[in-house]
Amino acid sequence: MDKKINIYENKLLYIIIAMALIGAVLLYNASATLGINKFNNYSFFFTKHLIRLFISSLALIFVYNIKYTFFKNNAVKILLLSWIIMILAYFFNDGSVTSRWLIINGKNLFTTSDFAKLALIIYTAVFIEINKNRINDLNLIIKNYTPMFLITVILIFFQPDLSTSFAVSLIIIVLLLIAGLKIKYALYPLIAACTLIAVKIANTPYQHERFKNWFNGQNNTQTENSINALGNGGVFGVGYGNSIIKEGFLPEVHTDFILPIIGEEFGFIGVLILFFLFISFYIYGIKICKSSPDIFSSMLSLGIVLNILFYFLINASYVVGIFPTTGLPIPFFSYGGSHTLFNMIGLGILLNISKHANLYKYKFINYE
Repeated sequence: MDKKINIYENKLLYIIIAMALIGAVLLYNASATLGINKFNNYSFFFTKHLIRLFISSLALIFVYNIKYTFFKNNAVKILLLSWIIMILAYFFNDGSVTSRWLIINGKNLFTTSDFAKLALIIYTAVFIEINKNRINDLNLIIKNYTPMFLITVILIFFQPDLSTSFAVSLIIIVLLLIAGLKIKYALYPLIAACTLIAVKIANTPYQHERFKNWFNGQNNTQTENSINALGNGGVFGVGYGNSIIKEGFLPEVHTDFILPIIGEEFGFIGVLILFFLFISFYIYGIKICKSSPDIFSSMLSLGIVLNILFYFLINASYVVGIFPTTGLPIPFFSYGGSHTLFNMIGLGILLNISKHANLYKYKFINYE
């Protein structure tokens, strides 16, 4: 006799809801000044964020009701579709030098790399399951996996989106290492990626200048103002809505640099709570990973969890100057539609895996 598992029984869902709601409130506060200055509307960005959050929540519910094996059976098709969409973005955009967004009839549909990132995680999980006993067969990796990985990352890299290509590579390498890949084999793509990144930075003046300043310990204006905001917040912060740094001192306060606003207004305690939320998400996500019914769902769960955790940690690192500024957002907290949508889709898959993990557990108990 099967037990029906309802989505509201999953504790991870409440962590997701908490982060989404808290993120929306904090985003309104961070974006209000920019909204009134540019659009004469305090809630301009907040309203758009709520609409995107609502659509993304519907996507989560929709994907939750699709058995995770659908993504396993269609992994190659999903990855190829992500390539097609990224290629289309080179032709359907606003004529700017970047091709990160697919723009049709003047409407920015989404950032194509967010879809490609999820597609590559799905494909990697399938590859690991199929080749679990041959994960260190170098010929197999070179022939059957490396081309899919390189094409995806290169398409993202030349959009150009250096930071996302780096983040994707990091997630994939960690997944393969956890799956049992020897470190010496992981070094080859790592060296290739670092070489490609070095060439790109050397031939892109603003990136070269940014990296050189960071390497020499010279923070840019954004990072300096960010650190000052965190210092101004102290332990308990200056209070909600009282941030000084958001009054035009940071250009991307509602996207890349929302963390310093949180730190200034809520202090070290506020930042600590934020870390607690993401650590809680990681703990419950890993529990799903460990209880997953098969290797594919286990690795896919891990990839989805690492994706959100790494983005948060990378963002937190560059706002204090540990990393050079990358432009990667904080999931749930930063303004933006694409990363919210595809994060929610990934979480829908994660919750579905959790549901089937519980069903498997109950069947096993009844069987015994």
